[in-house]
Amino acid sequence: MKTCFALLAALAAGIFPAVTPAAATPTRTVRIVTYNIEADAGVTTPLPGLIAPPGNPGNVQASGVLEGLGEELLNGNAQPLDVLALEETTGNSITVAPIVAGLNSFYGVAGMYSNSAYQATQFGGSDNIGGGNGPSAMVYNAKTLQLLASVPVDPPGGIGNLGSVSGEYREVMRYEFAPAGVAPMATNEFYIYVSHYKAGTGAANEDYRLGEAQIIRNDEANNLLANSRVIYVGDYNVDDSGEPGYQTILSNTAPDGISRGQGIDPLNPANNPNINWSASTTVTNILVMLTEHSYELEYRDDLQVMTTNVYYGAPGGLKYVPGTYHAFGNSGMAYYGSVNSGANTALNNRLVTNAPVFISAAQLYLDLTNASDHLPVVADYTIPLPAPVISSFSLAGTSLILNVANCITGGVFTVLTSADVSLPLTNWTALAITSTATGGSFTLTATNAVSPAAPLQFYLFQEK
Repeated sequence: MKTCFALLAALAAGIFPAVTPAAATPTRTVRIVTYNIEADAGVTTPLPGLIAPPGNPGNVQASGVLEGLGEELLNGNAQPLDVLALEETTGNSITVAPIVAGLNSFYGVAGMYSNSAYQATQFGGSDNIGGGNGPSAMVYNAKTLQLLASVPVDPPGGIGNLGSVSGEYREVMRYEFAPAGVAPMATNEFYIYVSHYKAGTGAANEDYRLGEAQIIRNDEANNLLANSRVIYVGDYNVDDSGEPGYQTILSNTAPDGISRGQGIDPLNPANNPNINWSASTTVTNILVMLTEHSYELEYRDDLQVMTTNVYYGAPGGLKYVPGTYHAFGNSGMAYYGSVNSGANTALNNRLVTNAPVFISAAQLYLDLTNASDHLPVVADYTIPLPAPVISSFSLAGTSLILNVANCITGGVFTVLTSADVSLPLTNWTALAITSTATGGSFTLTATNAVSPAAPLQFYLFQEK
């Protein structure tokens, strides 16, 4: 997303008024996805349709669901995904590496995507028990985010104490992120807990899920700073909104009594405790929440729950972009309906069609039913970036020289010009110069940018 940072006006007489900073604090939009990719029942590698369409797995120019996630327009914005929190993987080399390679091949940028080197475990201590139903993993866009830490959140006594309400069947992971190219600090860091709660109905399984939720909330309360920005994602396997584990994540107090870390469910912000996500229904606003099975929708298993400061957009950190949270590819078909039915309109007119390569809604509906039995859950967020400043400027003949500080390392900038400051930015002229910030600063020289015949000319620099 392009962001304009500073503006100055150059008079023909060579007199320069003071620099005027941009009115808005620069931000970066981050697209976060949680996705249970069904590496179970003997499936260990990504299924057709995830990173390439069925029947053509070698075609990296049509990269299935992961391509579509980056080409969906949310509030008019489409962009490659930045965080891909995965459930039901196997080893990193078996399941995760092909996803990273597929994304890098599709976008044609070496090292654009990477993954956490730490591979979670599950009950029994293995990362690949019987070829599937395995642990969580993390893929991220290294051009937009830096992964600062991957921390296993283990219950007392070790991983997955079978039969214990305080155990984990699959190791919960806590990931710490900050924007790429800037120094990490409290105002730009955020955390993602990735979980795959115990499946099954009945009181015993609800107790297992409650135990895991308690572990997560206590970990947040005891190990993170107050007012940390947190997103609790994963396969909750929740039957209804009154379930104790779900309510624990939404409580304003952690189980150990510390009042912090409260989660908000964007599709249930008022915390209605009487929503049944596991029974036949014709209520449209419930049907659009369902994420399993993609070919026969009946459960709302997959969620992104966020702390109140993220949801309400408290100044100074990660903020949820209202209206962007959704189950990808679900327009609210009939209960037990398939996303690949003719009734689905979720992606119609919501995909970019002006890219060099783009995917169709019809292809994505098919891919979604082949790639996994779950649907991905997607939301956009914004995160603040440093506000670059023009530290000095000078005129060399008709060339304008700008020295810029407080920049994003690796950011690529250019200069726009206009004689009318009121024109929309799309009507400004881009000068044929670019510069990459190194070490937080750079110099832009706009050759022949100043016209003696123009009584007044305005310039601004912009991140590409």
